[in-house]
Amino acid sequence: MKLARRVIFFIVLTFCQPSLAQKHLEGYYLFGRMVPHSSYTANLAAPVWGVQLDADWELTRQKRFESHLEGEPKVKSYLGGTVLYMNMGHQLTGSQFASGVSMATRFKFNDYLFFRARMAHGFSFLTKTYDSTLNPTNFAIGSSLNYLALITADIQFKVNKLAIVAGLNVTHASNGNLSKPNVGLNAVNAHVGLSYRMHEDGSRKNLYVPSTGYYAFPFAVGVKMARREKSLEYPRSSTIWVVDAMYRFQKTANSYWDIGMEWFADPNYHFNDDGTFTRVDRSQTQELAVRAGKVYLMGRLGMRLDAGMYIMKPRHSGKPSFYNAFGLDYRAGQHWVVRSRLKAHLHRADYMEFGVSYIWI
Repeated sequence: MKLARRVIFFIVLTFCQPSLAQKHLEGYYLFGRMVPHSSYTANLAAPVWGVQLDADWELTRQKRFESHLEGEPKVKSYLGGTVLYMNMGHQLTGSQFASGVSMATRFKFNDYLFFRARMAHGFSFLTKTYDSTLNPTNFAIGSSLNYLALITADIQFKVNKLAIVAGLNVTHASNGNLSKPNVGLNAVNAHVGLSYRMHEDGSRKNLYVPSTGYYAFPFAVGVKMARREKSLEYPRSSTIWVVDAMYRFQKTANSYWDIGMEWFADPNYHFNDDGTFTRVDRSQTQELAVRAGKVYLMGRLGMRLDAGMYIMKPRHSGKPSFYNAFGLDYRAGQHWVVRSRLKAHLHRADYMEFGVSYIWI
C-alpha cells in the first residue's frame, strides 16, 4: 500500500501544478489489446480497456499583448498531466493505475477540426507482478511500481466548448531493471471521449508574440543513485551512482536546454548474468558520457528528454555508444532540484535514477 500512496501523491502533485491555468480538460474510454514484444510475454496477450483523464494548458513563449495584425496560429503547444486506469485483460497481469506529465502539439485544420499528438511519461502501479511461486508465468515485470510511457494521436471535432475526441494510444510499462524480470508490458488502444475547453481559443483577441524573452544561464551539479538487478538467474541488486555537471541555456519561462557530462559507477560490470565474476578491476565498472537535454516546465515540475554518448566505457560492455533518457525534475527551492530519470538504450531500459542537483544562479 505504500507504493499505492506514492502513486496517489504523484497524481496530486501532477495536477496541482496546472490547476489554475488549465485550458483543456479531457476524458475518454480506451479499448484495445496487449501486444507482447517478446516470446516471454506471448501468453499475456489479451483485450484491454481503461479510462484516461487529461488536463492541458497552452504554452506561451513570451508575454503576449493585443494586436489585430496577427491571426491565431495553426500549431500550438501544450503541457499537462495524465491519469490512467487500465484493466490489463488477464488474471496474470491484473490492473494498472498511472499518472504522468505530458506535452502535446495541436494542429488546426479549421475552426472545428484539429489534430493532436501527445506524449506523456510518469509512474504506474501494477496490481499483478511476477512471483516465482504465486505468479510464475508472468515474465513481464517483477515490481508493482513502474515507469510509464504513453503516446497519443487523435482527431478532435469542436462543438462549442466541447470537442469529440477519437484516436489511438500506445502505452508501455517497465521498472528499469529495479527488479527482474523486466520485459515490459505494451498495449495499443483506440480511444473515444470528450474535451472541455475552459477558455475558448477564439474568445480572445488575436495576440502578437514579441521576440523578447528572459535569459538565465545557471551552472548545476548533481548526484543520483539507481538500484538494478543483474538477472533473473542471479537476482542480486547493486547500487549505481551517477554524478553530473551541466550548463543551462534558458530563453523562455516554459523550457530550457542544458548540456553537460555524466559519470556512472556500475558494480554490475563485476558479474556475468549467472553470477560469476568477470574479474575486471574497478576502472572497468565506470562510464563517462556527454549529454544534452531539453526540459519542458510546468510550474515547479519539469519534463526532461535527454540524449547522451559515451566517451569512456568498459571494454567488455555490450551497451550501444548512445543512450536516451526520460525524466521528471521538481524545483524544491531556489537552488535544489529533485530528479528522477529512466535511462535506456533505444527500446531497452537500463535503470531508474533518483537524486538531487544544486543550481548556481
